[in-house]
Amino acid sequence: MVFDARVKSLTRTNGRIDGCIAQETKTGRELIFKADHVVIASGGIAGNLMQVRKHWPKHLGQTPETLLNGSHPFAMGDLHAQAQKFGAQVTHLDKMWNYAAGVHHPNPKMENHGLSLVPPKSALWLDSNGERIGPQPLVTGFDTRFLVEQVCKQKEKYSWQVMNWKIAVKELAVSGSEFNDEIRNKNLIGFLKTVWFGNEGLVKLLTNECVDFVIANSVGELAEKMNQLAGRNSVRPEVLEKTIRAYDDRIDRGKSFRNDDQLRRIAQLREYRGDRVRTCNFQKILDPKAKPLIAIREFILTRKSMGGLQTDLRSRVLDTKGKVIPGLYAVGEAAGFGGGGIHGKGALEGTFLGGCVLTSRFAVRSILENL
Repeated sequence: MVFDARVKSLTRTNGRIDGCIAQETKTGRELIFKADHVVIASGGIAGNLMQVRKHWPKHLGQTPETLLNGSHPFAMGDLHAQAQKFGAQVTHLDKMWNYAAGVHHPNPKMENHGLSLVPPKSALWLDSNGERIGPQPLVTGFDTRFLVEQVCKQKEKYSWQVMNWKIAVKELAVSGSEFNDEIRNKNLIGFLKTVWFGNEGLVKLLTNECVDFVIANSVGELAEKMNQLAGRNSVRPEVLEKTIRAYDDRIDRGKSFRNDDQLRRIAQLREYRGDRVRTCNFQKILDPKAKPLIAIREFILTRKSMGGLQTDLRSRVLDTKGKVIPGLYAVGEAAGFGGGGIHGKGALEGTFLGGCVLTSRFAVRSILENL
């Protein structure tokens, strides 16, 4: 097994893919591998923002000016291109799974490195002018694709989330293991404490180190800092305050008169014990006891591509005429989680891992049958 090396090209002998040529990333030394069967498991294109822009979905309009990379830097689609040289069919690359709540990584490891936030459900999701996106308000955790579509419909294809310290501590999270120490270290007691009491350490880290977080003690100060960060005077303090107070006033009306879809969703979430402890109890934004105020500038963040190398039901790569390319297989995200687009536009995020396992099992079974 070889680590710290990247495949540069595939090799073919007598019409059969029989290996690859790789290069060690540290030394530059060239490596040649030969095998009876070659399996591409290199991920998708989401780590290559040039490829993402090239295949940007038409229904989302023009590609956002700022895209953040939430994928792996080696998920570049370079092996898609190598397979195409031998006739492989690549399909549905415009089917991609992005997120609406990306922020710049405090310690970037690649260009445009982003973090995928799990935004608070009790925060207000606003457009670049500080007005609530609607008419259906955006609430995380229900329909990721809808969130991305709504942000991309805005003139400026980024958004703000406005909340207070109490909401952020209770509800804000980051997707992935890097900022979830208790989960990564299998610390059940520590995890339960963060669920029950919130994660103040995470909020302090992000407000101190992430450029997309601004913090203030008044709406006017918050609007000023939002404009400084964005480099434009698009957020008017009076508009921002009106937006926030309209939401807070609905909470004050009481349970019977809270005619707001976001509040209805919060009520629904709090019916479930698991979400109840992680969701504030109808917390007003301008509550003096819950300050300071926080605004988070959020961008579209890439994550997964649902198209890729087309395969048959045995994970064998097909050419542009639908014929099997001897010796070549593709699994996981490289094959669009199954044959170059098994999920379609309305993918269910939790099923992606299943597609990796399924296509890998089919590839192994097919290879064993050919031994």
